[in-house]
Amino acid sequence: MLPLLHHHRLIVLGGIVRKLPASSSSGFAFASSLQKKAHEVLKGGANNPGIDSNTNRKDASKSSSVVDSKPGGKLPVSKAKSITSDTSNAVDVTPLPSKKTDTNGLLSPPQMNLHEFAPRICVIGIGGAGGNALNNMIANRLSGVDFLALNTDAQHLNTTLTDNRIQLGTTITDGLGCGANPDVGRAAAMESTEEIMDRIGDAHMCFITAGMGGGTGTGAAPVVAEMCFKNDILTVGVVSTPFQFEGKHRMRLANEGISRLKQVVDSMIVVPNQNLYRVITEKDSLVDSLSLSNNILLDGVRSITDLMTRPGLINLDFADVCAVMHGMGNTIIGTGVASGEDRAEKATRDALHNPLLDDELNIISAKALLVNISGGKDLSLHELETASTIIKNMLDEEYANIIFGSTYDDTVEGQIRVSLVATGVDGDSAYNAIP
Repeated sequence: MLPLLHHHRLIVLGGIVRKLPASSSSGFAFASSLQKKAHEVLKGGANNPGIDSNTNRKDASKSSSVVDSKPGGKLPVSKAKSITSDTSNAVDVTPLPSKKTDTNGLLSPPQMNLHEFAPRICVIGIGGAGGNALNNMIANRLSGVDFLALNTDAQHLNTTLTDNRIQLGTTITDGLGCGANPDVGRAAAMESTEEIMDRIGDAHMCFITAGMGGGTGTGAAPVVAEMCFKNDILTVGVVSTPFQFEGKHRMRLANEGISRLKQVVDSMIVVPNQNLYRVITEKDSLVDSLSLSNNILLDGVRSITDLMTRPGLINLDFADVCAVMHGMGNTIIGTGVASGEDRAEKATRDALHNPLLDDELNIISAKALLVNISGGKDLSLHELETASTIIKNMLDEEYANIIFGSTYDDTVEGQIRVSLVATGVDGDSAYNAIP
């Protein structure tokens, strides 16, 4: 698998010939057919109840409809904002069980399954790069999240390591991809809105990951993000931009996709693939090099899920995550791991200086930070103070909302890991055009 590699259309891949539709006499005819189908779908987009192409990030109203996304399932009352007289939206009113008493006639403590109250986090990989990012997280045994793969390319979709996947736009693309056309990717996602929302269901937080500059990721990511956004789901976009050798046209498409996506996410993380050259050597393989980009998403998601799923020395909850990430725009994530003398200082400074992230953003302007400091039994209070002080002193914003958490992790015994999510960062996260 090639992590975060922007997917290019090829007629022959690894000796396998991609079969074009019988009605197409050439690749050009197939591309023209795709464009025509996409235009027809997009033209009717105003009538699509799942998508509003004119939505603005700042003034878009959240959806207030009550939806039961799973056939036969009960309505999640906690997400309902309005109840109508329509019996199809009726809330389950099964009588509560009678209260139990012990032998002394005292009320027994209520029995409940605490897992029912855990936040549901979904990572959605869109297109070839998004699918590769999912594979990297699954291979690294990331727990506490649900995975969903979306692609117009049926062949690549079958390589994902999760069975929870959707082939987008089957009637538009015939499972043969978008031909690097974002309009086709957008139309394909709009065709599949009902199935996508059924899979997302009652998620509390969604990471939307994709590679910008191609067809599926660039076109479909903003559509999927908007669906999450309108259903009051905390939505975080994590995207990569092309290498310079991929050309100006692909970079222009990437910037257009980023601009659309920023309007319908709470927080946005951009990883320029060009920055990989800062940390790799000529001897590093392609797979190893690109895995560095994928690990940014892995570390970011893990730093958040660990705070809510691992034993906490200083506990945080999902509301703390929302306080830092809801409606905050440009976001930077970083992770540092160190051992030995001054390990807390070394790990913190590594987390603060991530060479792979966007040059246009500077963490010192962050308005809010979520910090997770994890270690084994040897993690000391002094080390927590050292890491926290370095982070606090680096910020320009005196009253930045900094939320610290600390988790116990026996897998890093002898080491300390500092992970941070900085939001509300000043700057333009769209990668500059190639000069």
